[in-house]
Amino acid sequence: MRSHYAVKSEIRYYKPSCNVDLLPGPNPRLRVTPVDVVVSGAAFDFSRWKDAPHVALANLRDEPEAVLRFVRTYGVLARDKRKTVSAWEVLQHRDSLRRAWEGDTFTFFAFPAWHGATLCAGQAGGFLIAIDALWPLIQVMFMQDWTEKRIKKCGNPDCPAPYFCAVRQGQKFCSQKCAVLINVRNFREREAARKVKGERHAKAKKA
Repeated sequence: MRSHYAVKSEIRYYKPSCNVDLLPGPNPRLRVTPVDVVVSGAAFDFSRWKDAPHVALANLRDEPEAVLRFVRTYGVLARDKRKTVSAWEVLQHRDSLRRAWEGDTFTFFAFPAWHGATLCAGQAGGFLIAIDALWPLIQVMFMQDWTEKRIKKCGNPDCPAPYFCAVRQGQKFCSQKCAVLINVRNFREREAARKVKGERHAKAKKA
């Protein structure tokens, strides 16, 4: 008898159709207006995204305009009947994801948000995970990349978007640009240290 099951699964994201606007005020809020469309049964095409949603959320900036662009691109985090969503709430989810990205995964894995996700039988003996809200999709995708040890943070401390998924083993930087920048910086620091050491040696010899 086998001690475990090798389960195959497929994720389909049914992105809700809605218009999202930024409401003015001291506490920025997003107005979410559902759009009535004919349900075709087709899942969202992930290739339309430049970045995966968990990567985009982790790198999301604090500006309300950035939050607005994120929600318009990827969808609302939770399916509920609220007509407005606080931008601060989106940033709270981002901070939770960042903590998990940097190693504190206990809370993230202990409370999975499966409201908005449905598990059903798929083809060829596998399972289909049908998701119609963004946060459970982000959790599933993060868990998958974390299991495969692809969750990384860029070795460039000044990187504006440091959270990324590695495409090769041992990858330390999110891009070639960051890798070159740090290599040049380290080279200059070594050259400066060697110059100082040479000057000290020359002064000691002269003395």
